[in-house]
Amino acid sequence: MIPLTGASASTLRRDLKDLESCHKLLRIHGGAQNVISLHEEPALSQKATVNLDGKKAIGKAAANLVQNNEVIFLDSGTTIQFMIPYLIEHKDLLVVTNSVDNASMLADYNIDTFLPGGRLKSATKALVGSTMIQTLETYHFDKAFIGANGFSIDSGFTTPDPEESAIKNLAITQSNLAFVLSDSSKYCQVSFSKFADIKDVTLITSGLTDKELELLNKKTRIMEVN
Repeated sequence: MIPLTGASASTLRRDLKDLESCHKLLRIHGGAQNVISLHEEPALSQKATVNLDGKKAIGKAAANLVQNNEVIFLDSGTTIQFMIPYLIEHKDLLVVTNSVDNASMLADYNIDTFLPGGRLKSATKALVGSTMIQTLETYHFDKAFIGANGFSIDSGFTTPDPEESAIKNLAITQSNLAFVLSDSSKYCQVSFSKFADIKDVTLITSGLTDKELELLNKKTRIMEVN
């Protein structure tokens, strides 16, 4: 069958690949879809199957930064979840998280975990709101590991929901060291609410081109994993 555009299938595939590399769309099975809008928050089930290899590598690298006897904050998000299986190698670790799913996984691995109270968001299974803010203001962390919906040099790290953004920002503020875990598909994506400047944290990522890495390295600290 000849496409409506008159272009060959190979040309369409190449064009879609080029557009995806420019973060103009996301290729899916059988076609493509628009990138996420400023305010749209994908459900965890949607994000869980995207770029699994990259997320696993990022999660393992992040877990390797954790040391024994530390108190760490784990944000919500599917990339953060890939840290959890590797945390069992650490002794006397205390984890604070605002993610119900992450808390459940941590309990399965018998890792000491605090889950402060708050309002539960159905899309991300994250706890947000004033109660969560008030509790986190009394905590201090050796390290915080944060997820993001998008990052760019100009717009920094962003997420659709201002309430989740406030939690991320506070966790970074309350931490000695902070890391954002985000694969290359989030690069040049911008969501509604900014929670950190690009220079504020260390970015743990994978899949960026040499040119993209060169540009980002001038503005922030990067850990590139394979």
